[in-house]
Amino acid sequence: MIEKKDKLEILRVGLILFAITAVAAFVLAFVNSVTEPVIAANNQKKQEAAMKSVLPEGTKFENVEFTPDEGASVSEIYSAGDAGAVVMVKPKGYGGEISMAVGIDRSYKVTGVEIISQSETAGLGANCTNDSFKEQFKGKTENIEVVKNGAKENQIDAISSATITSKAVTKGVNEAVATVKEMRGGE
Repeated sequence: MIEKKDKLEILRVGLILFAITAVAAFVLAFVNSVTEPVIAANNQKKQEAAMKSVLPEGTKFENVEFTPDEGASVSEIYSAGDAGAVVMVKPKGYGGEISMAVGIDRSYKVTGVEIISQSETAGLGANCTNDSFKEQFKGKTENIEVVKNGAKENQIDAISSATITSKAVTKGVNEAVATVKEMRGGE
């Protein structure tokens, strides 16, 4: 049987833990409310820089309203008038979602790919951020394929030991091109 003094000690410890938890939750909520707008602004700047990087001819990017297909990785589309469009895609890689911008000109050729954020394996899939990998997509059109080595015409070389990441990025690029083409009626 628990004695009265033991019950009071349990209650005292419980109240102390509750107070510590409540203070910690309050501090975290406060810090989140202060940093959330800063983080959102930084993410917006990063996205704008990526858009200008993948479609340098674009001067003004206007968000195009569309309803993404279920299961598609396309999240947003920005029109840059005669320069083309920038498509924001988030395909699933080995380590999770890969957020990227894909520039597409009026003839449905890729003008650039920029990885905005990723959580792929360091030294392997994370190499998707390397210019040597991203540059392979320039000038390609839809239905790009991934090969282990010796890429030709509409193919890209996979990142060594990171085929899943390579295929995810390629899937995102292919979806971006197909979505823009579909929106414009396949002109």
